Amino acid sequence: MKELTEKDVIEIIEKELPGIIERHPEIKRRIWKILEEKAATKDDIEAILLELQRQREETNKRFEEVNRRFEALQMEMDRRFEEVNRRFEKMDRRFEELTRQMNDGFEVLRKTISVVGSRWGIGAEGAFRKGFEKVLADLGYEVVKWKKYDKEGRFFLVPRPVEIDIFIRDNKRIAIEVKSSLTYSEVDGFEKAVRFYEEVEGVRVDERIVVAVYAYPGVLEYASKLGINVILGFDEAREYLA
Repeated sequence: MKELTEKDVIEIIEKELPGIIERHPEIKRRIWKILEEKAATKDDIEAILLELQRQREETNKRFEEVNRRFEALQMEMDRRFEEVNRRFEKMDRRFEELTRQMNDGFEVLRKTISVVGSRWGIGAEGAFRKGFEKVLADLGYEVVKWKKYDKEGRFFLVPRPVEIDIFIRDNKRIAIEVKSSLTYSEVDGFEKAVRFYEEVEGVRVDERIVVAVYAYPGVLEYASKLGINVILGFDEAREYLA
């Protein structure tokens, strides 16, 4: 005989029980009695509900505690971030102040260097010119320091004094300018001064020479187009004019 499984028993009960109860009504009471004994009572259900409520309340309390801790942690993190931001802002202000002081210092240094450089250039030109004039005088050149006033501003747009050094030897006139450094504007000024001299004196300059220690890029080519010979260096100029 095949052994019945639990599934087989359930199927038999579901199939046969309604007919059995109908034929034997007393079975129904016995079934209810069994169910009452095996099923949970009202007190059991209430106890279960109370336990479920207690567990739910405990869970809520734990979640509330976690929320409080998280909020406290968030507030502490916000406070620390604000403190860090204040420190960075303070550092930014200090850095800006330091940068401003450094820029001011560099500007003062730049102006000081510029002033010192200008004074050195003027002083060097003066010493250079005097030495050069002495050398040319020793070579037999007559040194003429010519100075007139351009009243009408024909050559220099506005009235201004014009100075130029003329060196004469064997009826040859040479206009010479001495510069520590040579720029485009200085070349223009020298060229205009020579033309002003020629017009006022009614003579022609045989050669135009600028003696310089340094010439800015492009100035040599520019001077050559204006018919001006630029000689770089004291010894080179002396050798050229000897």
